[in-house]
Amino acid sequence: MSEFNRKNTNNFWHSPLVLIVLFCILVLFMYNIIGLIEKERETANKKNIILSNIETLRNREKSLSLDIEKLKTEEGIEETIRDKYQVVKEGEKMVVIVDEEKKESIVLGEENKHGFIEWIKGIFKN
Repeated sequence: MSEFNRKNTNNFWHSPLVLIVLFCILVLFMYNIIGLIEKERETANKKNIILSNIETLRNREKSLSLDIEKLKTEEGIEETIRDKYQVVKEGEKMVVIVDEEKKESIVLGEENKHGFIEWIKGIFKN
């Protein structure tokens, strides 16, 4: 019986040095697992951002496809030209409403474009 007890006390795996080394390895693995969890969360966030971008792009693609289909018709072409270039057909009349505040800012902007010499001429005209 004493021989059996003696063999167990000299066991290599129960020595303090081996236990410390195994504990250090365990801590290293835990540290790496925590790093992997953080990277997985970052990846999930980036994935959500990219998926929302893809959804936005798909909606834009649908909108542009509808606009293209609209431009293939006569009415769509006419509406687009009228909106962009403010033109009318022959026989139609167009009414342009000008806001007074904007008109004054446009006139003031034109006076500033003439330069110093025009300003001096303006003083002597009055």
